Amino acid sequence: MSDRKRVLITQEKGGFYGDIFQDDIMADLKAVAEVVENDLGRRFTTEELIERARDCDAIITSWGSPRIDMSVVSAAPKLKIIAHAAGSVKPFVAEEVWDAGITVTNAASVMGVYVGEFALLVTLALLRSLPKYTPGAPEGAWDGLRCDGWETLVGKRVGLIGLGHTARSFVRFLAPFECELVGFDPYMSPEKASEIGVLLVSLEELLSTSKVVSLHAPITEETKGMLGAREFAMMQDGAVFVNTARGILVDHEALYNELKTGRIKAALDVTFPEPLPPDHPLRTLPNVILTPHVAGPTVDGRRDMFRCVVDDLKLFWSGKTPKNIVTKQMLATMA
Repeated sequence: MSDRKRVLITQEKGGFYGDIFQDDIMADLKAVAEVVENDLGRRFTTEELIERARDCDAIITSWGSPRIDMSVVSAAPKLKIIAHAAGSVKPFVAEEVWDAGITVTNAASVMGVYVGEFALLVTLALLRSLPKYTPGAPEGAWDGLRCDGWETLVGKRVGLIGLGHTARSFVRFLAPFECELVGFDPYMSPEKASEIGVLLVSLEELLSTSKVVSLHAPITEETKGMLGAREFAMMQDGAVFVNTARGILVDHEALYNELKTGRIKAALDVTFPEPLPPDHPLRTLPNVILTPHVAGPTVDGRRDMFRCVVDDLKLFWSGKTPKNIVTKQMLATMA
């Protein structure tokens, strides 16, 4: 890394910029590269991005970055790598960029840890029926000290739909609970699933036999609306459904119709549309936890995304392979 590189950070300052691009990691990056930051106080337009990327060796993107397409790449002859300090790169990098030989990395492995932690959090909360005690335990909650609707996670069967970064993190968090883990993922071999402790089964078997069903699938033409009335009807009484993937994978009317019977419970960090309308009936149910797409990095964990991309940039510039490369082939099966 004898030659000093030039890096453009597209994220505008303000908001959560300081949470991600923290000073100690920035100093590490500046030790090997000249850093050009977005000084406009707003998102770059494509034209502004093109102008600032002309002499750059790398671009660091994150949430809210403008989309990088061939108009940007063609104007930046030194550009060799785009490092995304967040999860999905699909909205931010056009497929043609891979064809131009640009290396792309992301921080999905970091985000997956926090999403897995969140999935565990809401799973436990729903098994113990915590929503019915908030805000403030209702009158009569202490009468008889009943455990109505309280169940343990220990030893339960947990079904994972999709076995990417977030599902694998959830698997690691489930280890102390000695759960039986089954999965549905048409893109993973039984041998690979077995390596992470998951038995591959059909979607029908997963839905009908799992106490917890956790959705981690990407958006593809096959997965849009993959869970509807038929699928939710298969779930056993008292089962918990968790969606930290994408709302468009779920038929929300069908889910509401099943939830309003009280037969199952659900935690929805993502919906379609997002957010749901203020008068949407899913907002009214006592057996639903509804959160505003916050399962990913926490305030203190956002810095890890920057650490991830800086480490990969340093590997790339030293002639080594970055740990978090996203290939064009991966786009079809990732979030």
